[in-house]
Amino acid sequence: MESLTALAINTIGPVVDKLESLSWIGVSSHIVKYAPLDDKVAELATTMAMDVTLIKYTIAMFAVYPFSIVLYNLPGKTAKHLFSFLVGFALVQWIFGPDWIHTFITGLGTYLICALLPSKIQGTVGFYFVMGYMVGAHIYRMYISYMSGIFDFTGTQMVLTMKLTSFAYNMYDGTADKKNVFPEKPHEDKKLAKVYQDRARFAITKLPNPIEFFGYVYCFTCILAGPAFEYKDYERAIDGTAYRTDKGEMRKPATLFAGLQRLLVGVICLVLYMKLGAIFPVKMLYDKNWIATLPYYERYGRLMVAMLTERFKFYFAWKIAEGACIVAGFGFEGYTADGKEKGWKGVENIDVIGFETATNVQSISRHWNKRTQGWLERYTYHRSGRSLFATYFISALWHGLYPGFFIMFMTIPLMTNVERLVKAKINPLFVPGFDGYDMKTYPKGALGSIYWFLCWLCTMAFMNYVVQVFSMGSLENSLTALSGHHYIPHIALAVIYVVLSLFPTPKKAKSA
Repeated sequence: MESLTALAINTIGPVVDKLESLSWIGVSSHIVKYAPLDDKVAELATTMAMDVTLIKYTIAMFAVYPFSIVLYNLPGKTAKHLFSFLVGFALVQWIFGPDWIHTFITGLGTYLICALLPSKIQGTVGFYFVMGYMVGAHIYRMYISYMSGIFDFTGTQMVLTMKLTSFAYNMYDGTADKKNVFPEKPHEDKKLAKVYQDRARFAITKLPNPIEFFGYVYCFTCILAGPAFEYKDYERAIDGTAYRTDKGEMRKPATLFAGLQRLLVGVICLVLYMKLGAIFPVKMLYDKNWIATLPYYERYGRLMVAMLTERFKFYFAWKIAEGACIVAGFGFEGYTADGKEKGWKGVENIDVIGFETATNVQSISRHWNKRTQGWLERYTYHRSGRSLFATYFISALWHGLYPGFFIMFMTIPLMTNVERLVKAKINPLFVPGFDGYDMKTYPKGALGSIYWFLCWLCTMAFMNYVVQVFSMGSLENSLTALSGHHYIPHIALAVIYVVLSLFPTPKKAKSA
């Protein structure tokens, strides 16, 4: 291990030195500065023992709300695109300083790829360029500040990675692959038809001008913590077509109340995280003394609470950002046939209740970080022959290169396959008639309720055990935490998979 570490350092070191010699580009282009405010933030960071960048980031999450009101009420598309860009640009510069340049490099690079390269390779080249830059940023961060916990530009870069890679593929779908995306005759394969219908919703048939593109890239409501919605969704909100009724009438919905609801939920989650985080810190889960002194059942109970507390941190950021997006008019789902508003779930990143009551991995994935799940499904899963391994591998790369990420994401496919076997071979015995999706088909009664509760308990117990390493980073911390449980859940998953693979599939009841 030491020799591998030395090899990595000797290989990466010269590259980092070369990149550091180019840092003058970011420094010289950093123009948004306000010393009095920066001094106040620095004092606050010292008082609270927090990172200055994190303090700025948190302030900005709340500060964008007034700007969202202005954006929604500005007249004219060009004014809105320009305002979206300028506010987002200023925020990124103020928060990240010289590191803002990474957002511009990847944004400009993507635009040039879509403007200059043949349309048939734009999606692939764009994906590898932006994803490669993201991986490089993770490597750089690990090299200069391994396990330091320093808050930097990589979180925002992750959001941009989703937006830019999807943009490149949307350009490919709307140009090089338009015969499949907009077919003259419907596709005979229903699954394939559904995939192409989804692509048709977001396909871009003409390259936007630079103001429109960078208005999307730097859109201030979502550049910090997401949600990373598609360019077409951004465009429809900006030009107002998202607010048309079935009769073609333009009717702008009220946004403030719905947005402030999300803001309130976010603030509540922040308070819960700050209160419970001090009592159930993640670091206790890999503390050897803590592991040695507490009984197993108590440690597992504390693990469950600690992971719930850790989720509150994400709920806070996502709900605050969701609210800002809604106030600005993004995420509107349209009107029903009788003219009623459908809602604002187009920018929802987390369904808190749906996640916390999920009884299987599929439901958890659908409710957690929904924009990222959609991105992975559209631009990795369906473009890699529906490969779960490729999808979770890209997800791990996108999150970072710490071993904890890969341990988690490479375990989830095992959980998913076990779940599929349970759905096929166990569900028919206890909840016959349930199709695995529509709760209206779920049988009522005591047996169904007990089975639902056991599925929920097992799902949460396994999931919390697996995802704990996500917040631990290093291999040492991750293995210490997992070995504290003697790898029992891992072993149980493997055993269940083997047993259920040998278990006969119940025959479907013949319809009368």
